[in-house]
This record gives sequence, structure tokens and C-alpha cells, in this order.
Amino acid sequence: MSSVRRWVRLVGASAVLAICAGCSTVIRSETAIDEDAGAAERAALRSAAFDLAKTRWPKPSTSSFAEKLAGSDAGDDRISRNDAVDAYLAALSASDSAEEFVMADAGRHLELAGALRDVAEIACDGSRLRLSDVALLEDAISDLRETRSIYVASIRKLDGDKDNVDLLKVSFDRVIKDLGEVADELADRALKEGAQSYARPDAAARVAGSL
Repeated sequence: MSSVRRWVRLVGASAVLAICAGCSTVIRSETAIDEDAGAAERAALRSAAFDLAKTRWPKPSTSSFAEKLAGSDAGDDRISRNDAVDAYLAALSASDSAEEFVMADAGRHLELAGALRDVAEIACDGSRLRLSDVALLEDAISDLRETRSIYVASIRKLDGDKDNVDLLKVSFDRVIKDLGEVADELADRALKEGAQSYARPDAAARVAGSL
């Protein structure tokens, strides 16, 4: 082989390797961007769920979402829903305005539930979705059902207005339904993205294999 031909082949090989390296760098860069965006969306989802889990009463044993988010252990202390309602009402004013306080707290919870729904909808349009994101949302929905029950039981224990009980039920049921729909969409997208990521071949490997 002449030195000229050898030189041409070496230059060509170097160029191909440079292209492969460039493709690999681009893939890694795009992956890093996706992972950063996914981490930010996940942090926002977790923060919104944590805010929603905050209450003025101790969590019943059937609802440990706040403890799980905080990483704490409830231990052997078992709290019933009745205990939670009693503790909540005891923390409120004993005046005639107690029912108003309950409704105001419920309104705050509904706003936080709406904020969680909005964050989850943004996550649905993002990338790097995980089934753990879906599990977080499902736990929040379960906790919200318990929260609804506490507010309804509190109004009833105060011999409050039946219209307020009906309003609480309708309002919480609506936002729980909305969150459930978003959770289903998030699960579908997470599963599809997982399947696509598993099936997607590495671009640099394709280029190298075609040489």
C-alpha cells in the first residue's frame, strides 16, 4: 500500500471516530439534560405532595403518607380516625367559629390538591418519568381521601351545616378524580418511556457497527 493511500485511510478512520465520539457526546449531553429536567419535576412533585400531607391533626394509622415522606416511623402508637378528629377539634377555637375554621382548612387543602394536580400534569409532559412518581401520586390520593373523611367527620361532630358536609364531599371527590386521571396518564407515559428506553439502540454503537 502506498504511503498516500495509507494516509487517506488513516484520515478517514480518524474522521469516523471523531463523528462517533461527537454522537456519543451529544447523546450523553441530551441524557444529562433529560435527567436534570426529570429530577426537577420529581422534586416539584414531591414538594407538592409533602405540602398536601400537612395537617393540624396526627395522622391515623390508616394514613401514613406524611410519615413516609418525612422518613419517620410511627412506632407502636396507633391513632384512629376518631382520635385524629378529636385532636383536630381540640386544637381549634371552642367558639362558634370552629366550623368556619374547618371549612377554611378544607379550602386550603383543596388548593394544595389543585397545585399537586398542576405539577403532576407538567410531569406528564416531561421526560425520564418513573413509576415511583406514580406511586407518590397514588399515595397522595389515598392520603387526600383520609383528609376528606377527617373534615367531614369534624363538621358532623360539631353538628355543623349539612350543606357544608355535602360541599366537602363534592369538592374533594372532584379533585381526587382529577388526580386519579393524571396518575393514570403518568403511569401510561412512564411505562411507554421505559419500554422505549429499553428498546432504543445506542447511536454510537450503530455508527461503529456500520463501519
